[in-house]
Amino acid sequence: MMVRLVALAIHAHMLQTVCNGDGVLAFGAGLSDPNDPDVWLKDFSDQTRLWIEVGQPEEKPISKACGKSDEVFVYAFHHAADVWWKGIENKLSRLSNLQVYRIPSQISQQLATFAQRTMHLQATIQDGHLLISDGAQSIEVICERWK
Repeated sequence: MMVRLVALAIHAHMLQTVCNGDGVLAFGAGLSDPNDPDVWLKDFSDQTRLWIEVGQPEEKPISKACGKSDEVFVYAFHHAADVWWKGIENKLSRLSNLQVYRIPSQISQQLATFAQRTMHLQATIQDGHLLISDGAQSIEVICERWK
């Protein structure tokens, strides 16, 4: 859940820069619907402009997403993400509208400590770095680009 929040925060600017404010940036159905992204941006003509997957999705759903959306981002965060990437990297190389990032597992574990029943978080992005704070502590999230 927290990595989905990070992805939403990182791409929040796209609502303005891509859709000129005329769109919706929202969480998808996630686990309850495998054909739905974790986060998406749609303009008011119902065109999917941004599709975000979190975790280690298989090649087929990523390829389908690249056909349905202008841009696709994957944020891998599990400690086994390196193994997943080595196994799938060559299969995804032809997808020009795909970007893959890794959030180090220690950062994702720190983010998990923010998960509460009621949360008040602040996100600040500066120079490509995301800082998430709950008022008592802050975590800097630096994503490593793989593709």
